[in-house]
Amino acid sequence: MPSSYSPNKRIYSGDRFKDIPETEKFDDFVTIDWLNEEHKLINGGRAEPDVVRNLRYQRFRRVIWSRCQTIVTLTAIAVTIGCIAGFLQIFTETLVNWKTGHCSRNWLLNKSFCCSGFAEANNNNGKRNSLSKREEFECVNNGVWTPWFSTPMPFLIFSALSVLFATLSTLLVRFVAPMATGSGISEIKVWVSGFKYRDDFLNATTLLVKSIALPLAISSGLSVGKEGPSVHYATCCAYVITNWLMKDVLTYSRQSEYLTAASGAGVAVAFGSPIGGVLFGLEEIASSVEFSASTLWKSFYVALGAVSTLEYINPFRSGKIVLFNVTYDRDWRVQEIPVYIILGIFGGLYGKYVSKWNINYVHFRKVYLSKWPVQEVVILAFITALISYTNEFLKLDMTESMGILFHECQSNDKTSSFTHRLCQLDENTHVVSFLRILSSLFAATFIRILLVVVSYGAKIPAGIFVPSMAVGATFGRAISLLVERFVSGPGVITGGAYAFLGAAATLCGITQLTLTVVVIMFELTDAFMYIIPTMIVVVITRIVMSNSGVPGGIADQMIQVNGFPLMESEDEDGFMEDHVAEEIMSQNLTTINEKITLSNLESMIYDSQTVLTSGFPIVKEDYGMRTEKKCIGYVLRRDIMSRLLVIESDTGGANRTIVDFGGSDSTLTVQSEGAQSLSFRDIVNSCPIFVKLGTPTSLIFRMFQQLGCKVIMVENDGMLQGLITRKDIMRFQRTQRREIYGPAYKFNPYLYQKLWFLVRSIMNKLKGSGG
Repeated sequence: MPSSYSPNKRIYSGDRFKDIPETEKFDDFVTIDWLNEEHKLINGGRAEPDVVRNLRYQRFRRVIWSRCQTIVTLTAIAVTIGCIAGFLQIFTETLVNWKTGHCSRNWLLNKSFCCSGFAEANNNNGKRNSLSKREEFECVNNGVWTPWFSTPMPFLIFSALSVLFATLSTLLVRFVAPMATGSGISEIKVWVSGFKYRDDFLNATTLLVKSIALPLAISSGLSVGKEGPSVHYATCCAYVITNWLMKDVLTYSRQSEYLTAASGAGVAVAFGSPIGGVLFGLEEIASSVEFSASTLWKSFYVALGAVSTLEYINPFRSGKIVLFNVTYDRDWRVQEIPVYIILGIFGGLYGKYVSKWNINYVHFRKVYLSKWPVQEVVILAFITALISYTNEFLKLDMTESMGILFHECQSNDKTSSFTHRLCQLDENTHVVSFLRILSSLFAATFIRILLVVVSYGAKIPAGIFVPSMAVGATFGRAISLLVERFVSGPGVITGGAYAFLGAAATLCGITQLTLTVVVIMFELTDAFMYIIPTMIVVVITRIVMSNSGVPGGIADQMIQVNGFPLMESEDEDGFMEDHVAEEIMSQNLTTINEKITLSNLESMIYDSQTVLTSGFPIVKEDYGMRTEKKCIGYVLRRDIMSRLLVIESDTGGANRTIVDFGGSDSTLTVQSEGAQSLSFRDIVNSCPIFVKLGTPTSLIFRMFQQLGCKVIMVENDGMLQGLITRKDIMRFQRTQRREIYGPAYKFNPYLYQKLWFLVRSIMNKLKGSGG
């Protein structure tokens, strides 16, 4: 029997393939056949071995459960996500506040909870708002909140706690749940598109560790955000809950709808933006698959439930779900459009270069720092703390810093109590004071850029959306100071709006999302009068990005860099039109006759030569000694193994038992001469897709993309010639592109060696000083 086809990492060079980075991790994912999978009952993506035995029970259970299971499951997911989000916010703010002081009446309380009585006492309208500067001063003066005192003590505590929090976060990830590292958006996007990743990526352990390690990482001061990890832990909630409540009736495609809905809810609670979260699921997570109406309403319901739960918990003690909710009452002017264009250009350049530099540093980390992931995070946290302590906009939590930068200094509301030194600048301000705060903003911008580059991808839960917004906010606010000083004069423009638009530009640049960014920014700030400026900024950013050669947002680029499988858009240059199915099909196939003895089937399945084969064509047995065979179906290896596990037979019985892949649906029949016959027809895809030898690969690509099938059979005159898998067509596309255009990402080994020499020198000096 010919050896089975093994989908190894290959590069197309006429007739063979070999290893390339773009397909490095294809074999870590299991391809799901959307066409055949819909008819199977699964548990967590795996076929149940006793599916036939339990059909009657499952039908009875579905009658009772079908009317309420969806709402119950969605509600459970939404409430769980909202509760975790509330815990994360309170825990994160508590850890951050400990770095600067403590609550005298209960050291476990953060500043919002500790000083909430002052906010309520100073409210005349019955609504609770976030703490103003005056209320914070009153809280401190009355001894309720006690800052760390003495000159060296605040710095030492700030640095020590930053390093401690980062260390705890990376240790949890390193030794308890390695899958909790990073953002997780790339893996979720691949999972939802039909490539199942490792089960521990979404299991309860990863959910627990991500929920604890994330606030530790954020409170350490590292330039990482919570939005990507929020998508990950929200998806973990959906995975765990659906496997618990719907395990008997769950299909992979149905579960993908819940995962997509939960991912949007993760963004919704991270930003306090329910509609933005729904659009994120549509524009980012489900961009490579059909986003059905069923998925849309599930996303809407889960986002609504999660945000409502978060608002009920009220983690900010302000009655709101975001910290920097501001309102602008001064409209924009047409004369400001050139400044908006500048902000859009900055966002596009940020997206282009930061993603490029980060990918290069990720490669450097993989080559030189992979043996010291914990040490890297500790050193990075220490350096970040040293740098951030001297700059107000880096020292503050990024959310709190953006709250200050977004705020409108001069408002028509005379009762506004917002005060900050940014709002005290006017034409009479001394040039030294002006340059001091301007340089502080620009320094925060460019230092944050460098910190984002080296922090995103470290062995901690890390997102890049909020840090990118913080970069844009400081840059936009600095531009507003220049405009007020040299162009418009004070009191004409809204400086906070420039920070708001800068944040939108950098968020769009790093993600390449458009409508999602606009809606998220509006829901964050209620700045609906700035809808046209926001759209202008986003459009300019996308124009810059589209002409920069960057293939998608940071999540899409990470998919390419890590070698994850994903059905991308067909190449615009049309090189796939020049090749046909015969060139890329696998010809040396292991086939199974429609009738085979159980002993021969077991020998074939457990043979070491077929261990990498994921599926087998079923061929008719009435062709005698002919080499050409007629294919009548396709069966997955894992389905055969699941069925064999529940069959009990001795050696003699296995030799007399016939397994029928094309007969009746009955499980077991007794033959006249004592032999038995087992029917495996129910696990066979009896209607696989067939194409001719000369079918263009571009057409095959579209068939895989739109139909979602796992394999396509290649025939000639009705006879099986070979097969093509979904991973084959992606390998072909990526390797052909690499052959024509070169590697997608080029790395400079000489630069890496110089950087490694510098890093090693610093480490040696630290060891020497410590010894």
